Amino acid sequence: MKNENLSLQSAIILYMIPLTKTDINQDIFFVLLTISFLLIAILKANYWKHTKLLLAGVFSQRYANKFLREENAFTERVNFITFCLMTINFSAILIKLMPSISLLEISLLILAVLLFYLLKIVFMRIFGAIFMFRELTKLGIFFSFLFDRALGVFLFPFVVILYFFSFEITPLLLILIFIVGTVILMLKLFWLWKIGTKAFGLSYFYIFLYLCALEIFPLLLLAKGVVD
Repeated sequence: MKNENLSLQSAIILYMIPLTKTDINQDIFFVLLTISFLLIAILKANYWKHTKLLLAGVFSQRYANKFLREENAFTERVNFITFCLMTINFSAILIKLMPSISLLEISLLILAVLLFYLLKIVFMRIFGAIFMFRELTKLGIFFSFLFDRALGVFLFPFVVILYFFSFEITPLLLILIFIVGTVILMLKLFWLWKIGTKAFGLSYFYIFLYLCALEIFPLLLLAKGVVD
């Protein structure tokens, strides 16, 4: 009888551990999305004029140039807030792609996404120094991150539905997110190629090298990691 009670207690404990982990993970998701919602509310309330320019810059270079010309404390804040949104929302989507993940792994994944973009900035500055394009590095960083930051904002509604919708529609949402991300990526590659060759007169080789090394290759590595 005593052995049966011990076995029953062990079974209850083993049953409760996954539930506890799920609750912890759900709390983390709630915190992350609450932060995203707060950041979007700040953009809407205080920096909507500059945020609209940033988002419209994805579809028209005229708006992107206007955003750059108005460079001030407000645009710097918009850049920072949208960078945070990009990091949080991209991390939330990657977390959803993983079958099971601990609190530590969630923290490491968010840190990895943040480090990825920070290292991208570092490598872009290194590329600029190597190929004597230091004066263009700032513009290159802006136009490269313009599309990623805008995508981070556009994906927020999808991320909210992904975690808190009443019905299980994860596969459909992931397909929609993939489509939106692909469209933004194609726009990004097109504008970077056009701006680099026509506006700055860079050679096709330099543009191709940059796109392969810092835009396409990291995405291929990410896709391979998710598939594995």
